Amino acid sequence: MSDPLLKIEKLTVALPSAGDRVNAVSDVSLTLDKGEILCIVGESGSGKSITASTVMGLLPSDQLKITGGSVTFDGIDLLALDENGMRKVRGARIGMIFQEPMTSLNPVMKIGRQIEEVMEAHGIAREKRQARAIELLQAVGLPEPEAIAERYPFRLSGGQRQRVMIAMALALEPDMLIADEPTTALDVTTQAQILKLIRDLQRERGMGVLFITHDFGVVADIADRVAVMQKGVVVEVGPASEVLVSPGHPYTKSLIDAVPGFREQASAGSTEAPVLKVSGLRKVYRTGGGLFAVPKEFVAVNDVSFSIARGETLGLVGESGSGKSTIGQCVMRINGIDGGKVEFNGSDIVNASGAALKAYRAQAQMVFQDPFASLNPRHKVGRSIMAGPLAHGVDTATARSRMEQLLKRVGLDASAADRYPHEFSGGQRQRIGIARALAVEPDLLVADEAVSALDVSVQAQVLDLLREIRDEFHLAMLFITHDLRVASQICDRVIVLHRGRIVEEGEVTNVFGDPQDSYTRNLLAAVPGQKWHRGEQQALPA
Repeated sequence: MSDPLLKIEKLTVALPSAGDRVNAVSDVSLTLDKGEILCIVGESGSGKSITASTVMGLLPSDQLKITGGSVTFDGIDLLALDENGMRKVRGARIGMIFQEPMTSLNPVMKIGRQIEEVMEAHGIAREKRQARAIELLQAVGLPEPEAIAERYPFRLSGGQRQRVMIAMALALEPDMLIADEPTTALDVTTQAQILKLIRDLQRERGMGVLFITHDFGVVADIADRVAVMQKGVVVEVGPASEVLVSPGHPYTKSLIDAVPGFREQASAGSTEAPVLKVSGLRKVYRTGGGLFAVPKEFVAVNDVSFSIARGETLGLVGESGSGKSTIGQCVMRINGIDGGKVEFNGSDIVNASGAALKAYRAQAQMVFQDPFASLNPRHKVGRSIMAGPLAHGVDTATARSRMEQLLKRVGLDASAADRYPHEFSGGQRQRIGIARALAVEPDLLVADEAVSALDVSVQAQVLDLLREIRDEFHLAMLFITHDLRVASQICDRVIVLHRGRIVEEGEVTNVFGDPQDSYTRNLLAAVPGQKWHRGEQQALPA
């Protein structure tokens, strides 16, 4: 047998003294062959990205120290290279795709120039760079590559930006590609396209791919082998077909068990009167315009109608740009409304203002996708939770008592009240966000992608918590998500949105079990790992 393309032996990286454990990764040993896709799976803090960053020489040396082990790439000892030596390997021999392309792309530089910059850094002649950039944009499936090359990143969709990142990573035809959660923030259809693109390019070029993810559905669709990491340690390694079907380690089993599937039992539904009733909702965004220019209009939501009763969860699903979050913002009166009616407990809220609007916002609360961004980093958690009740006239003693009860209810200790948001994990911060929303005792809860950024096990815990809270407090819930599996787990009814319009709606098992619209069928077909979930696949396709 030939030597592996990448060989990691007993790699140990120490955490700073204030870390929650001694080492970020401990005695990690992995290999990657040419033409192979190895998926590293685990929750946040498991050491996946630290391992990848070590291979790329991107560890922050002032915070993380390599204290043991070796990393060998095609016979080269990467840990022995200085920065100049690593620069020759990075990009030319090893490419990397990051999770969030917008933080990796220069916002004030055109796409084509950014791709050319990669080649320029490695001495590619100027006359060859532009043609090569266009060729790469075409290779990753972007339409009108010449036009894309002249655009800035903000003018591209998330999926298009990720394709640009792949083009940049492939610019110098590397032997190995590291993909760090490259599809986590993407819609299911875009995710499916990116996964297929990576797989096709890997086969075509014979690359080794180190693919980092927390989604076993993605693993089922792309991996040849799987390495499972927990708290910096590799707990299981094996062929994907074996690990997915017969996991050997309890942690692997728990991760697989936490992956949401499609519910088969129909919801009982609700017979109560609607808490929220939306009729013919319309929202238009206008840009540009001036003395001699007509403003451009984009109809984000067009003639959308629905209702939600107490104790019921209605899901809004669809791709980015379908109008899901815009509807949530209109319901919360964060956005203005250009047409239609929104009634809450029989009262019109479209034209509500002053005291009426304040009273409505005490009864309707929102849980956001990123709780860290929505919590004041300078305020202790207890103060953030108490702020809503205090603003609506509740006395301090009652607000404090309610805050302490809610922290306990969402599974946190009372001492959490005296800590700041950065001292909590992502799942804990989302629990704090839920407690804050419940502090004013609302009748309606709007959850906008509330679990999409969480690991699968934490996601399952938060979904259980939301379900329990809905039943315990008898709330109406509007649940916005792009993950159809998550919607199936928590929603009673679901609305499928496409370009601001409703294309299908109904009881969740009916819509997902027997979709009538082609768009719904396309969304369901793009959900990762479906054959594995159904037990139809014990080996990945050749």
